[in-house]
Amino acid sequence: MAKKSRKLEEIRDMVKGLDINYEKVNLSVLNNFVTITKRLNDTRVSYKIKHNMSDIVIITLLGILANANTWNEIHCFAVSHETWLKTFLELPSGIPSHDTIQRVIAIINPTALYTSTIKYLINLINNLATQTKGKDVKSMDGKTINGSSRSELTTDKVLPTNVMSIYSHDYGMAIVQDFIEEKSNEIPMGPELIKQLNLSDSIITADALNTQKETVKAIIKAKGDYVLALKANQGTMYQEVSEYFHDADLIKELECYSETEKSHSKFIKREYYMTSNIIWITNYQEWKHIKSIGYERKTIESLNNDKKTIEERFFIISFENDIKIFADAVRKHWGIENNLHALLDIVFKEDSNTTLEKNGARNLSILKRIALNIIKLVQCFYNISLKLIRYKISMNTEQELEKIFKTINTSQIKSMLENQAEMHPLG
Repeated sequence: MAKKSRKLEEIRDMVKGLDINYEKVNLSVLNNFVTITKRLNDTRVSYKIKHNMSDIVIITLLGILANANTWNEIHCFAVSHETWLKTFLELPSGIPSHDTIQRVIAIINPTALYTSTIKYLINLINNLATQTKGKDVKSMDGKTINGSSRSELTTDKVLPTNVMSIYSHDYGMAIVQDFIEEKSNEIPMGPELIKQLNLSDSIITADALNTQKETVKAIIKAKGDYVLALKANQGTMYQEVSEYFHDADLIKELECYSETEKSHSKFIKREYYMTSNIIWITNYQEWKHIKSIGYERKTIESLNNDKKTIEERFFIISFENDIKIFADAVRKHWGIENNLHALLDIVFKEDSNTTLEKNGARNLSILKRIALNIIKLVQCFYNISLKLIRYKISMNTEQELEKIFKTINTSQIKSMLENQAEMHPLG
């Protein structure tokens, strides 16, 4: 089971029992989202513009929050709530058609759209979550949006859209991401994403595909640490590390840290080993700042029968003498799959995004990721699943959307918490 976001858990603990008087909270956060979208570069010919780009972006985001997954559903949402939308959007020519919504969303720069909104959400979180300490584990991985592909049997072959993300386990969101070109792969994208970050007090994790020398160089240049998986693609190094940890006499001399849990009728035991004795590894100096190697052995026993399976993983590590931090990084890596990729498919049906126009598919995916981050931030106030939050919004749309944006007005929530503390001091 992937570990939860530390900052969102901190916020959850802070707001337990807080009774929010929503009449006293304003909609400045929603208005700020409108302002952010107005800064996006609009490349359309000015005299032909009938609908504001910012209006269309906000309509799409709000529609996604309200359980709309397709362009037609987003258009239906906007038509149904036009009067309410006009209270904070301009809508000079009324509600745009679903084709216009798709076409305008497709011309937006995906990086600009994501970066501007995520920076704002991070600031909102930081207004409340100020106690989190220790290194943030940031996991790097790619995701394929399967619905965006087409086979040669039905039309010209179209490869699926692929997105590469770096997911922060402190914030519970991808802090940077970009799309992989059809004729490339995700390996060169890793260093490019890392260059956008200051990785002080951070550990980058990645699967074996992204365990590359250039990626390691980029991590160290950004002042970060790494825990990177090894597989057979690393040839001799993988073989040597595997043989080392499989040597019964050597491994019994190493420190071991273990964790156990019961999950879905299974008993799972994880054992971690780590050593800084690496000078014997062939060409280890080629891996910048490598300090240790690590080993995870996961034993899975079924509670219904005697079946037992063992899974093994090997790692290169840029720090030494802290096996618990190593184990924590390994466990958290799966958070990018469980808390980002899986949620996009389960909650937002991302794999059903059949938009053929690549930039349209990309920006619809980005807006779903922004919506996911928003509802994850408010989940501690709802205490229901993310999927049910979207369904609840769809049932009472205008009131629930206003509640959502008032809830993430963290400046006013912080003020309420401070007033509550003054009225009920500890002791």
